[in-house]
Amino acid sequence: MTTAPASRNAGRTVGPAAGLLTLVIVGLHFWLLFHAGAFCGDEVNVINLADTHSLSAMTHDSFPVLLPLLVSGWQAAGLGGSDLGLRSLGCLTGIGLVGALWLVAWRARRAPPLLGLVLLGLNGTAIFWTDYLRAYGLGSLLILLALAALCFLLEKPTWKRTAILAVTAVLSVQALYQNAVFFAAIGVGGWVVCWLRKDKSCTLKILAAALAAMISLLPYLGPLQNWQQATTIRPGFSFKAALDNLCTVLGFPVSQYIWLWAALGGTVMVLGVAALFRGRAALLPAERGLAPIERRALAATVLLSSVAGYYVFLHLAALITSPWYFVPLLVLAAASFDLGLSPTDLPGPWRLAAASLLVGTAGLSVAFAVRDLNCRFSNMDLVADRLAAKVEPQDYVVVTPWYFGISFHRYYHGGAAWDSLPPVADHSGYRFDLVPATAPDLARAMQPVYDRATIALKSGHRVWVVGWMSVPAPGHRAASETGRFLAEHSGSFAAVDLKIQGQTSDYENVSLLEADGWRAAPP
Repeated sequence: MTTAPASRNAGRTVGPAAGLLTLVIVGLHFWLLFHAGAFCGDEVNVINLADTHSLSAMTHDSFPVLLPLLVSGWQAAGLGGSDLGLRSLGCLTGIGLVGALWLVAWRARRAPPLLGLVLLGLNGTAIFWTDYLRAYGLGSLLILLALAALCFLLEKPTWKRTAILAVTAVLSVQALYQNAVFFAAIGVGGWVVCWLRKDKSCTLKILAAALAAMISLLPYLGPLQNWQQATTIRPGFSFKAALDNLCTVLGFPVSQYIWLWAALGGTVMVLGVAALFRGRAALLPAERGLAPIERRALAATVLLSSVAGYYVFLHLAALITSPWYFVPLLVLAAASFDLGLSPTDLPGPWRLAAASLLVGTAGLSVAFAVRDLNCRFSNMDLVADRLAAKVEPQDYVVVTPWYFGISFHRYYHGGAAWDSLPPVADHSGYRFDLVPATAPDLARAMQPVYDRATIALKSGHRVWVVGWMSVPAPGHRAASETGRFLAEHSGSFAAVDLKIQGQTSDYENVSLLEADGWRAAPP
């Protein structure tokens, strides 16, 4: 007798709590915006592709053209004249993703996305990689909008709403290739709801949207075939590495939260299977949004299909995964939790326990997010500025590994000549085709570097190393041939204390080393 009023009372508190959480999440995105620092090489690659203003050139990446086009438009509007201006685009993308969480939950069940806000919105690792100026944030936003468009269509299956679904589907796959897999999962979820309703017409409408997305990818067949043949950048899929990277994103604020995600995912699956077994007999119409049994079936199908489909995608792509690869999957999982689960529907004691867990998680997440988001994507700008202040025109600069040359080329304005290790003629992007592929070719490419370093040291000038290279300890062999050359032939070889404050992402936290003086190699 008291369950319904209690549930209504709980529902009245969820709205203000979700609104407060949303404001906090927006604040965290702005906190990162003003602490993110320089662009790393991956981001500079996107900016450089946008600067080409060529659709053909924009396909020379592991993503379709939507993000470079968006960056190009952002700059044309006068908003990308500085690093902060360009970073604002990533920040707004991350904030837009929070809005998309709201849209999905509101379209499906007219309720705030409480679980999504706490588990995903406050996840500092997810915030970092959604605001990253690569296509993962934009792709995550658009795949959520596609899920919201599906819920909109299922509420009233008209051709106008089908067109909206088709547009979001096309945009989502134009941001990320893997969104083709995720939209397929969304479509299968929609078909399950249609099966429950015995609605063949709506099934065809979802299929039409999926075909539109598929056709939009046809122009990429050539670049994708070239990419498939590029074995240098496709070393093979490692399930263990993928699982470790997934756990990196799930394990926020502490690693034990991996099990909470797993438990919620398992619960969504169980409720979804139960909904399917109950079938049409239990399908009661909803006053607004989707019926509970439809939401549960949709959530379980989308979650299961996304996980299975993305595993197949990663295996076929044969790439080494990174944590940000899994942000779109987490986004769909969080949205599925809000579709398939409702803490306010739990009995009193369980509802109190769920509320306590969410409040505790929110408090812990905010504290850890404030700490973790005070982090630069790269310190290359600071290193390049320090180097420019110290370097002389006759000095020689070496950047290692070669792909750090992409960001170094953006931020270095010193007078000394520089090369990457190994030397690459074009530092506007990831020119794997210019990297020596065999040991003899590498040796030939490296000889001019040793010659120029020798000339600089013998003439009383210095050789500077930017990137990842360690100075060998006395009596120990250097980890690289270049490090050994400088250690053996220079009078002094040591790291420069840059006195850089704050954190920098491990993916582009570079150091500066200085070699000075010449000596003959020891016997």
